[in-house]
Amino acid sequence: MAKRDNPPERHRRRLRMRWGRLIGFLVFVGVVIPVLGLAWSGFRLKQEASALKTDYHAHDYAALASSIQRLGGTLGMMRTEAVLLSWLNIVPGVRGYYQNGMDLLTAGHLDLHAFGQVLPPVLTAAESPGTAAQRKARVSQAVSQAGLLMQQLTPQIRAANASVQHMNPAAWPGLLSNKGLSVTALQSLSDTLVRMLPTMSGPHPILATILGLPNPTRYLLIFQNSGELRATGGFMTAYAYVPFHNGKLGKITSQNIQNLDTAVTYHPPAPPIIGAYLPVKYWHLRDANTSPDVPQTVSNIYMLYRSIPNAPKVNGVMFLDTWFVDSLIADVGGLNVPTIKGKTIHLTAQNANYEMEYMAEGMGLPSNLRKLFIGTMMKELMHEVLHGHTSGLIKVAASLRQALDNKHVLLYFNNPAAERFFAQQGWGGVVPRHVNGNYIQVVDENLLGHKDNYYVRESYDVNVRTVGGRQLETVTIHWVDPAVVNWWLTVPYHSWIRVYVPINAQFISMTGVDSYVDDTANTTLNKQEFGGHVDLPGRMNRSQPPSRGKVVVKFWLPSGVNVNRLYLQKQPGFLPEPVTVTVHGVTKHITLNSNQWLTF
Repeated sequence: MAKRDNPPERHRRRLRMRWGRLIGFLVFVGVVIPVLGLAWSGFRLKQEASALKTDYHAHDYAALASSIQRLGGTLGMMRTEAVLLSWLNIVPGVRGYYQNGMDLLTAGHLDLHAFGQVLPPVLTAAESPGTAAQRKARVSQAVSQAGLLMQQLTPQIRAANASVQHMNPAAWPGLLSNKGLSVTALQSLSDTLVRMLPTMSGPHPILATILGLPNPTRYLLIFQNSGELRATGGFMTAYAYVPFHNGKLGKITSQNIQNLDTAVTYHPPAPPIIGAYLPVKYWHLRDANTSPDVPQTVSNIYMLYRSIPNAPKVNGVMFLDTWFVDSLIADVGGLNVPTIKGKTIHLTAQNANYEMEYMAEGMGLPSNLRKLFIGTMMKELMHEVLHGHTSGLIKVAASLRQALDNKHVLLYFNNPAAERFFAQQGWGGVVPRHVNGNYIQVVDENLLGHKDNYYVRESYDVNVRTVGGRQLETVTIHWVDPAVVNWWLTVPYHSWIRVYVPINAQFISMTGVDSYVDDTANTTLNKQEFGGHVDLPGRMNRSQPPSRGKVVVKFWLPSGVNVNRLYLQKQPGFLPEPVTVTVHGVTKHITLNSNQWLTF
């Protein structure tokens, strides 16, 4: 006869079975279901992202709006499924990754849900049948409704940004980092989106007008070579037209700026500095960016551009410099560009400037071919940027934001509301007419110095002290040029240097320049400017030390200027500059990446 289990043993067995079932149930609910759900949703997300990309490249914007809605819904579903994995919050080493994932899913769902509501009516109206006038009326109405809806959805966009800014870059999968998707780039993109909210909200959204809704727009895009520094970032070497219609980007083509220059029919005398130091008989469009104030420079450009017979109307001007182009080349992982000799050159952020200059100057090509390579390179670059993966587009967007902040991209719009907004963001290259304190901007213009600014590094010191009851300011500018003269890329450096300070400052002296010193009250900018021409000795071989130069400017500040507050404005086209400021014996050392206030 079989021996029966005693009651305590049967009780313990039942408890083990119950605990086993409970643990199995918890594992099923807390691990199996969410993991399977996330895997399925991830598969759907990949398909929907692919469909969205296809719609974008096919210019099917109505379908694109639907794809955005579906993508937002899938991200919301993934977030709900991920909530079941909240127990990961207590697992050491995993918590940060889980929280980052939840923040990203939350932000993505909120953003796409918002734009999935705003975009479809606008894009559908743009694609609707009927006459051009009927479509324009429908687009105008849809844009107004979208702007009002965006006002209501603004808290949702801000909540999404809060989630992204909460993310921890230290807890980010290496797999995503290797694909170029970084927390820093996501945070930059999200912050830019929030800063742009005022342009997307209200009954007459500014952004819609900029993007050609409902009236087509066209912008003059100017590529500035920062190796040959000018007041707004560099010599204007090439240009392109950037058209928008109903939110769609049209075809962009690049041409040598001299092609545009030869069509100009208005030939005023060149400004004194241009005429004195450049071998020109009259003012060329390519030399029109003489003012560090972008609206003033654009006024100069328009003065010459509008004399071109049948010149296409433009709604604004965009300036890009060399350093931004370099960052784009890095973002797309380099470029393979064909040359006129049938070879292909691989460009990187490190070699692009030299290779472009070698093609343009070092090969001795005829003038009609010298800059053909630059146009080809820009065409290849724009194709890679616009057809890249999502992670690549996010990197490009982050690079654009950094370039706007660091003055490597400058924007000007004929639309007064748009111009005011971008100027307020510090993205318009505007010299402030009035500041509550002291003001300094050092502007270096490379005149006949070839492309030395690829190598020249500038720094300056500001010193303010009280002498006899007045405020004496001294600005000392230093240059170091390590390049060896080769006569096609680098030569002994020649530059016209200007220092902009509060208007009515009284000039004392300027040393380190030639015999002519400019002391002008620039009433347009409400600034006093002191200028002179600088010649650095050439470094003829590597056994010589780097070439150096120094200019010292002294002046009395006007009474009433609050010297304990100083606004430093960075010249576009310069890489970060070391600046040392001393006010009444208190010294601060900074690296000037963008416009900056200092308080003492």
